[in-house]
Amino acid sequence: MARHSDHKYLTALRENDSRLLEELYRECAPGIIRWVTANNGTAADAADLFQEALISLHHSAHKPGYELTCPINALIFTICRNQWINQLRRKKKESEVRIVEAERYIPESATESAYERWEEEQLEKEQLNTSLAQLSATCRDLLRLLGRGVSSAEAAKKLGMTNANTVYRRKNACLQRWRDLFEGMNGLK
Repeated sequence: MARHSDHKYLTALRENDSRLLEELYRECAPGIIRWVTANNGTAADAADLFQEALISLHHSAHKPGYELTCPINALIFTICRNQWINQLRRKKKESEVRIVEAERYIPESATESAYERWEEEQLEKEQLNTSLAQLSATCRDLLRLLGRGVSSAEAAKKLGMTNANTVYRRKNACLQRWRDLFEGMNGLK
């Protein structure tokens, strides 16, 4: 099989590239946290599982000839899922797990369906990022600031706008422009 484009993350593990490892964490951790907390765990459990998965991948990355042939998100999720199920078994909490044992043996069609959903999500993320890049620098900066929880008054100061009302109006205009660009990419308009 051909090397997957996510192979860069294995290289990051080998070379301790913190920038790519942080990107990997931002991409993968939320889904793992959601799944673990929905299955009798905590966010701390999910963080531990994620670290164990990275350690496992780190060991694999140093094996000669090891190639990544699937999306790293799917691989990390599978490692975490299997580790969590094993932990629950050891703790005799298997009955509390919300997944049915039969799901462990997912039919191929369900696996394909999950992969297709994952691909669709990745495409949507890519389109959102592409349409965001088409916005003006001011719009991008404003949306990023507000997305980080910066107050309208503080955003106005940082971007040289007159007041919070200007930020509010500009935010709405930027969001509408972003929506239009995204919908235009998907043929929704």
